[in-house]
Amino acid sequence: MKIIADENMPNAKALFSHLGNVELVNGRTLTHEQVKDVDVLLVRSVTKVTQELLEGSSVRFVGSATIGVDHIDLDYLVKANIAFSSAPGCNAEAVADYVFSGLSHLYMTKQFSWLSKKIGVIGYGNVGKTVYDRFSRMGCQVCVYDPLKEEGDSSANFVSLDEILLCNVISLHAPLTSLGVYPTKGMIGSKELAQLSAGTAIISAGRGGVIDEVALLKRHSQLNGDLHLILDVWDGEPSINQKLVSIADIATPHIAGYSKQGREKGTWMVYQELCRHLELSSDVISKNDAISTGWFSSIDIDSAVLLEEMLARSIQAIYDVARDDVRLRYKYRENKEKNVFDWLRKHYVERDELNTCLIRANNNDACNLMGAAGFSVDNKS
Repeated sequence: MKIIADENMPNAKALFSHLGNVELVNGRTLTHEQVKDVDVLLVRSVTKVTQELLEGSSVRFVGSATIGVDHIDLDYLVKANIAFSSAPGCNAEAVADYVFSGLSHLYMTKQFSWLSKKIGVIGYGNVGKTVYDRFSRMGCQVCVYDPLKEEGDSSANFVSLDEILLCNVISLHAPLTSLGVYPTKGMIGSKELAQLSAGTAIISAGRGGVIDEVALLKRHSQLNGDLHLILDVWDGEPSINQKLVSIADIATPHIAGYSKQGREKGTWMVYQELCRHLELSSDVISKNDAISTGWFSSIDIDSAVLLEEMLARSIQAIYDVARDDVRLRYKYRENKEKNVFDWLRKHYVERDELNTCLIRANNNDACNLMGAAGFSVDNKS
């Protein structure tokens, strides 16, 4: 069996080689010629899996090691009788870590104290729910907008989009859609941005195109720069708006979900589904062997330190998002790579998830806060 896998899928050869011959390729530039005699195609979000790519090929299974499927023509796969699997939730913890690292950065650099502020989450899928749950467990005043998930779900504080726009922190995790009753493309446009107050923090870690970037630049100017912007996704990727980069507090190349463990979970989930499709056992390789432990196994914290500072410093010890921001700005200034955006993703300096680190403290409030933020916790009190 011939298997083609995106070169940025971790452990692809280690996991899939016992099933067939695995070839790693550039997912962004994949062509029909490359896949015409392939049995299994394994991709990430940069590959547009369309009829044009697959028609006339021998592909019978497509796996995407991502949570989103907007890059997949699902209707064509059904019509062509091609099995499909994605990895919903694989990077939910990683994206949540990105959100809280971004807020920690704002706290450490601007004294933006967010624990007491009103939080709004847009999108209540696997990622949005994870982010919402963390804020909720921290005791934050948090609400969520997702009309497709609201009906029949009383587990969260669902509100209107207008109410979300009044929040002090807005975290976007909606998929990019153009059709249906609630399309998200351009959902946050001039009208919506006009409702933002000065000092609002926006974290965009879902899909580029949900925010109207021209309108965002204009609103930033109208507020004399008093908007805090943490931007991971961009309209027109891999080309990104350098004017928007210049005003962002944090600008990163669509890597919010790029934790080492999150990417490994994505590959693992697709591997399990392919084994099921082939009616083979996936027990040849264990999950513990497929997903890494972290670099820092534990941190002992001084519970006398201000809780919000303790939280920010602990998060940054495991993942400081400013590292990714600095690297992006430097590589674009250097401009030596043919495609800087994809180069940064391909050569990403891997990071661990907060849950790989055990926090040891002797204060209940500190332990509760750190556990809610995503760390493992050992309460020594």
